[in-house]
Amino acid sequence: MPKIFTEAEKDRHREVLFDEGFRLISERGYKNVKVEQLVKLIGASKGYFYALFDSKEEYFLKAIAWQMEREYDRLREAKEAGASDEEIRMLYREIFLDSRFANYIDMIEIREKAGEELWERFRAFEERFFEKVTALLCRGKRKPDPKVLSNLSAMIFLSYGMSPYAQYLFKEKNRDTIELLLDTMHRYAIGG
Repeated sequence: MPKIFTEAEKDRHREVLFDEGFRLISERGYKNVKVEQLVKLIGASKGYFYALFDSKEEYFLKAIAWQMEREYDRLREAKEAGASDEEIRMLYREIFLDSRFANYIDMIEIREKAGEELWERFRAFEERFFEKVTALLCRGKRKPDPKVLSNLSAMIFLSYGMSPYAQYLFKEKNRDTIELLLDTMHRYAIGG
């Protein structure tokens, strides 16, 4: 008889899958990590995975959203503690450099497999997320567009995930490019 998990256990399993499973996918690639490998992280069955998530694509997009919410919490806590603009800029840098990324090819596949409804829910989450970031950080007269902020963020993430496939990039300059994009994103987010 299959084990019945409590809601607290299910929440803990989701968190492990979001953290460790997403780490595994960011290291090996989406196509190279099977559901069986993910559930091994929590000692459960493949069927249990599908009780938690409708699909591997839903899991992956929720893992990205989970990471984004954790990053927002770090920004919010720093802001509430009185961090300066420079400290927030450095925190942006730290957050992005510590984040896990999907590679460019994997994101194309996930988009194709996700289906319109799931993809639109994820995009709506992204817009709400960047509205929160804008509300938290904006101090200028001009209110930044959350969709532009989302695009800047995506460009940063994709530049990491695209580098193995983009032979035209100067790989030794990736870090400098990321720094420039992060500074641009920060300036835009604060509305300055």
